[in-house]
Amino acid sequence: MRILRGLLLVALAGLLATGLAACGGDEGDADASRPEVKTLQGEGFSVRMPGTPKRQVITAQTAAGPVPITAYITEGGEEGFSMSVLTVPEGVRGDLDGAVEGAAASVKGKLRTTTKIRYQGFPGRDARIADAADANGNKGTVFARVILAKGRVFQLQYVTGGADVTAAPPAYRSFVSSLKID
Repeated sequence: MRILRGLLLVALAGLLATGLAACGGDEGDADASRPEVKTLQGEGFSVRMPGTPKRQVITAQTAAGPVPITAYITEGGEEGFSMSVLTVPEGVRGDLDGAVEGAAASVKGKLRTTTKIRYQGFPGRDARIADAADANGNKGTVFARVILAKGRVFQLQYVTGGADVTAAPPAYRSFVSSLKID
């Protein structure tokens, strides 16, 4: 099922664009069915992701104008992971609540939970979006963590088939807790 790439990219762009527009660990699971977990070294961060992440630069339209987002995506079967980062334009303040609400709207999903967090001392949000739909009407659930740190927005996301999955797998928890912001 190819719902993932569409949901990953749409939720990613919606999550980050709306957030700007609104204000102007361990090795993971030992499950043999999961791809090997590798460390991704990005500019100013590292994170452990399953598989071999594919780098892609997309542009989000924001109130501050177009903003490039560097995304790293892995997918397989009915699940996918993404890690993305963007630099917040000068004079713009990120809105984490607006970001998760925008992500839900962009995939025509329902924001079921959102929790304020602090990650490595930086503000963030954890969110679960149910009934996310791709262009073909396939349903999925999006789990996301968004962090505002050092003038950048970091977004980690897991998408799975199933309209209202209530708990992310241990691999997602390992993924989000592995992020190191330099």
